[in-house]
Amino acid sequence: MLDTVHGITSDQQQPCSILKTQNYRVTNDINYEYIHVKASDNSSNSKATFLFLHGFPSSLHCWRHQIEHFSKQGYGCIAPNLMGYGKTYSPLDKDEYKIKSMVDHIIALLDHLHLEKVFVIGHDWGSRLANRFTLYHPERTLGLVLISVGYDAPAIFDLDRSLVALNTAFGYPTLGYWKFLNSDDAAVIIETNAESFMDLTFTSNPLQWKTDFAPIGKMRDWVIHGRRTSRASYMTQDDYKIIHQSIAEGMQPKLNWYKAAIANIDWDDVKNIDPRINRPVLFIGGTQDYVCIIDAFAGQKKYIADLKVAQLETSHWVMEEKPNEVNRVIDEWVKTIV
Repeated sequence: MLDTVHGITSDQQQPCSILKTQNYRVTNDINYEYIHVKASDNSSNSKATFLFLHGFPSSLHCWRHQIEHFSKQGYGCIAPNLMGYGKTYSPLDKDEYKIKSMVDHIIALLDHLHLEKVFVIGHDWGSRLANRFTLYHPERTLGLVLISVGYDAPAIFDLDRSLVALNTAFGYPTLGYWKFLNSDDAAVIIETNAESFMDLTFTSNPLQWKTDFAPIGKMRDWVIHGRRTSRASYMTQDDYKIIHQSIAEGMQPKLNWYKAAIANIDWDDVKNIDPRINRPVLFIGGTQDYVCIIDAFAGQKKYIADLKVAQLETSHWVMEEKPNEVNRVIDEWVKTIV
């Protein structure tokens, strides 16, 4: 379990080696682990707060560079471990992983911290949660940042049809690995071969996602045979130890995000919602991300009146691979809004 993250202390507002997590109980049964750094608050320079939402198979730790950067400038930062991660509520029932419920949990956490409005920043699955947060609660949203995964308007999802369409568009089924992650034995296979799974997920060669990660059956074959490759150097050994803790145990709750999406458990909640995003949006994509391909999200602009797109030469783990560039892009964008 993740107890600390590199950043700054919430009390001192100065750099230090660790930032301790806190725990908030949304209900008697549902709790969220999170870190929070308060924004500076004075009459001449009151700063906004960023809400950071991670993806799979990350954790709040993936935002360490952004938290350190923006908190030094006086911005508030809050980063929860989402359902299935760390010490946050992690049920085994996929039907509990409804995005609307998670949004309600996050709103309760913001209320607990007396935060009225935030910039919502999501990566990977956190992008889905972030954009739905904005749809449900535009009044609580100053702006929306989507990293790697752009906006997807609510719709019934058919994995098989999507794979055919993606294969036609890009020459291979970019989401073919979902078949493995949706299988009943995926959690045990990944936990048993955590090092192999980490190698492929954080490979130093982004093109391996095109050949050994995305196509149907390739991830299963890689992991079940314990294949190895070199990992990306932009993360430290300590970073990989934290990721390993997240992967080597409790994998099924994390996979429930995929199972829930494939089962369309959110459809009743979103089928009548206005799909337009009425807040400024920044989309940051990696040009070497061969699963979440930037061009796959070209259609988002018809739902977003105020959209800025930034393309960086990175793989999927944009904010960890080139944190300074990501921070600069967000910094410049935010200053055009506040």
